[in-house]
Amino acid sequence: MTTRITLLCVPATRALRAGHFPADDPLEPEALERAASLAGSLGLADLALRSPERCARQTAAHPSASEEAAALREADHGRWRGLSLKAVAAAEPEALNAWLSDPGCPAPGGESLLAMIERVGHWFEHFRWPAGHVLVIAHASAIKAMLLRALDLPPPAYRQIDVAPLARIGLSRHQDLWRLRLGSDGPA
Repeated sequence: MTTRITLLCVPATRALRAGHFPADDPLEPEALERAASLAGSLGLADLALRSPERCARQTAAHPSASEEAAALREADHGRWRGLSLKAVAAAEPEALNAWLSDPGCPAPGGESLLAMIERVGHWFEHFRWPAGHVLVIAHASAIKAMLLRALDLPPPAYRQIDVAPLARIGLSRHQDLWRLRLGSDGPA
């Protein structure tokens, strides 16, 4: 039995483009249109999963037809949530430097990069993936964490992966081996 997964990255929000830490931000009207068009063009998946954030719900062509997967939530940035990187750099330069340089260091009151990678990776590894096509709509951070687990890459490889807004990445599994598919015209 083969499982095909299409990982769809949510569009960038206005806050993200302005350099702010995520705070369950909504999509702008143009991003809503692009996301709906792309999500709809992926065809009918046997199962659609999404992160709980508002932008993931909005990215899903039919949010009620997708299941929320809490483990796919964006990293918890604690008290930096919603603040600009520039403001945090001015107010807490040592804490920001530690967070940027040490993946085990959490944002104050939040979650470390390593903890987020482990949370998402554990979910990915233990989820009962059905045969057929599964659509997963999530932030770039969760997609990168899933790719690490699927490809058996070490956590430092996280920073070497870039996932663009609205990127589609295909994974397929046959006999417990995941394969990465890039550049497909349709679902993975």
